[in-house]
Amino acid sequence: MKNWNKILRWAHFLVGLSITYYFYLMPDDGWSDGVNNLYKFGIVSFLFWTGIIRWNLPRIRKWNKARTAGA
Repeated sequence: MKNWNKILRWAHFLVGLSITYYFYLMPDDGWSDGVNNLYKFGIVSFLFWTGIIRWNLPRIRKWNKARTAGA
């Protein structure tokens, strides 16, 4: 059985690391529009959603369980 927690953690980490390399290896005149659009819309969106799924959804579920159990 797959452990989705570890898969999401590593995917989030590796994509975040690619953003570090994006800025570290940036040429003096900048990247092409295609590379910028890939990072702007693809990579950053993937990083955002894996972060939400990985770190915030478990907290929200726990909060909802505690809230409904107390009511």
